[in-house]
Parts: sequence; C-alpha cells; structure tokens
Amino acid sequence: MYSNSPFNKYFFPVFGLWIIFLGVIIFYLNSKITSVSEIWTIATISSLSYALNLITILCSKFRKKRKIWGVAIYNLLFIPSCNEFSNLNIGITYLLLSMALLLMLGIFKKSSQLKYFNIGMLASISSLLYFPTIIIVFLFLFMTIVNYKEKINISQYIAGVLVTGILALEITLLTDSFSYLANWANQLTIPKFHFEYQIPILLILLVILIFGWISQYSNKNISEDLYISSQHTILVFYLLFWILIYAFFMGDNYELLIFVSLPVSLITSRCI
Repeated sequence: MYSNSPFNKYFFPVFGLWIIFLGVIIFYLNSKITSVSEIWTIATISSLSYALNLITILCSKFRKKRKIWGVAIYNLLFIPSCNEFSNLNIGITYLLLSMALLLMLGIFKKSSQLKYFNIGMLASISSLLYFPTIIIVFLFLFMTIVNYKEKINISQYIAGVLVTGILALEITLLTDSFSYLANWANQLTIPKFHFEYQIPILLILLVILIFGWISQYSNKNISEDLYISSQHTILVFYLLFWILIYAFFMGDNYELLIFVSLPVSLITSRCI
C-alpha cells in the first residue's frame, strides 16, 4: 500500500523532471539576467532545490498514486515563484531549509549520527542569510524535543546552532564584515502589510493548515502509521511557522510562497 523505496527506484523520474525544470529556469533567467555566471549559479541552486524536494516527495511514505498529486501540486507552487532565486540569499536559504526539512522528516533510513547537529547548522545559516527564518530555528528545536529519543539529539541540535553562531561571529571579526551585520539588522523591520493579497494568501494557508491538522487524527492512512503521523506533524508545524513569517514579513514579496510549496504539496496530497 505504501512505499518508502530506495532512491534508485525514483532516479529516472527525478532526473527527467530535473532536466525539464533546468531547461525552463535557464530559459527564464536568460531573458532576465545577462551575466552567464550568475545565470548558472541561480540555475544550479534552484535545480538542486527542485530535485531535492522531488526526492522528499517521492521517498516519503504514503500511497504511490497520491505521490503524483504531490509532484503536480509542488510544480504548480514552485515553478511560478522560482524568480525568487534571482535573490541569491533567498535561493540559498530555500536550498538549506529543504536539506534541513529532508533530514528532519527522516527520509533516508540510514541517518547520520550528526543528523540534529546538521539540522541546527542548516537552520542557523539560513537565519543569517534571511532573518525571518530565525523562527524556523526554534521550530526545529521544538520538533527535536517533541521527537525526543536520545538526550544527545537535543544537545547536538543546540551545538549546531551555537557553532554556527560562533563561526559567523569569528568570520565577521576576522574579515571586518560589519556591514553585513548592519544589512542583516535592517531586516528586523516589518514590511508594510498588504490586505489586497496578503489576507487571501494567509486564509488559504490557514485552511490547508486546519485541514492537515484534522486529517492528522481523522485520516486512518495518517493516524494509524506512527512514521507517517510523525512526518505529518512536522509538516503541519512547518507550515504554521511559515504562516507566522508571512503574516509579519511577506510585504511585497508574495513570491516567498515558494517556501511552503513542499509542505502544502505533501499535506494536501496525503489528505485528499
């Protein structure tokens, strides 16, 4: 009924979709950006993010027939917003958070012993690149505590966050890059709220969130399997924290919906 098969079974579907996406993104960027090196940098980051999230969808444990819905919904949300990758900080943040979410969901059976340390580092680096994602650092800490199995997991996560912060401070001092800290601090301001599209977007996301939360307990395909239920809980909380980020920091950047493309696609495809 369910599938959590090794990646090699999904290699050709992922590779084929990745090639198509890479062609689309290069065509789009070629008409917007003149620098060849910048085009390939953005294309590399966006295509890696795209392939990584396809792997997450295809290797997640739920009905095979619904995985195609997950891929379709992900494409509908991700591709129209991929121009957000023209901002390298946003692009790298999305890639790092995709990696962190993949680790947190436990997609691969053989997880690294430093799994939670890596999650802490990835989340912390993301917050240094794009300030609003600092709230995700607290989300992953919360999920590490909720999924408590060994005391070392929590210690690893906190160590990953602290090591990243210390290294960032040392690099800043050694390279005299205080201007970066000033630019980062400028992100603390809350953008102007746009009722005309921000309210509808938040309402739609809240409906999906509530739908996902209800399905957590009413859908037998989710509630009766501990592994699926655990994954679903992480995705629901991830969506909740991004709703909070959108409420305060979306401003004119409605393309930031790219960050909820994965949780929305997985939650809706599992529940329909």
